[in-house]
Amino acid sequence: MNSGKIDFLRVRRRFRQAITTGHGTVEAVDRVLLRTEDAQGVGYGEAAPWPGFQTENCDQIVEALRSAQGSLSRLQATVAASRSSLPCLSAALSSCQHWNEIESFTGSLPCAGLLTAPTAEGIAEKATQGYHTIKLKILAETDSQQLQDLLGQCSPTLRFRLDANGSLNLELARAWAAVVRSLPNVEFLEQPLPPGHPGYASLGPEKIALDESFLTPQGIEWPGPVVVKPCLAGDWDEVLRWRRARSGPVIYSSSFETAIGRQAALWLAAQDSHTGAIGFDTLGRFEMDGRDRHEAGPVARGLLNVRWQELWKQMA
Repeated sequence: MNSGKIDFLRVRRRFRQAITTGHGTVEAVDRVLLRTEDAQGVGYGEAAPWPGFQTENCDQIVEALRSAQGSLSRLQATVAASRSSLPCLSAALSSCQHWNEIESFTGSLPCAGLLTAPTAEGIAEKATQGYHTIKLKILAETDSQQLQDLLGQCSPTLRFRLDANGSLNLELARAWAAVVRSLPNVEFLEQPLPPGHPGYASLGPEKIALDESFLTPQGIEWPGPVVVKPCLAGDWDEVLRWRRARSGPVIYSSSFETAIGRQAALWLAAQDSHTGAIGFDTLGRFEMDGRDRHEAGPVARGLLNVRWQELWKQMA
């Protein structure tokens, strides 16, 4: 019986400009790309850990892949036995398993613009590019009154999301929550406190979104908005079942994947009939390494006519 084969690549991507969030400054990221082959055909996936998320790292992913010794069935058994500790690898395998649908995905989804520093010039540029929703990174030292004044000067048609990446203490989180709830053009405050902080109970779910605190469907229950990063979210069939049963809002977000992971993540987001603006304004931020293929802009589209095997060889 053919148990299937696996191959993988570990690649490093360096940002053109380092990205600073509540977790610190990130200058480069490692990604592990997966290629499977079995009776159903060839599949591709990507494990894309991101700082601040309690997932396995790339060293652990590579160790699991090497232990499988090229056998797909052995890798699947390892992941099934350790799924809670290997969510990124589980997501990559899910992508491989759904690849026949993923590679033919040519749909489009509205995309939110991303600004790592909230400035009038940056917001104006994103608006000119056609973005209707803009995500702004904030830190503990961000002046809330200055930001309120800045947002008050913007077009009323623009919507905003504020992301603290868990960088606030409870006092600041409460103050920012009050600000967000007073501003109709702000959709939510994302991850104000670190994961597992008891302050979320008193903060409440209204216009408070979880990102780092919610990793897979086995994560914390939260009636407010939840941000899902597909390449970190574990088994995608479980994600889809969880989404069908959930009434609260879900926002899909990138973890700075290559074209392989982006194509797969867009497909997963498109399975949600309630998908709004997704957080995939991540293109053009790396040095020219040939690992992006999609077009940047306020609409995120699946790729047409890509020879994935050729892209795999180029990435290697």
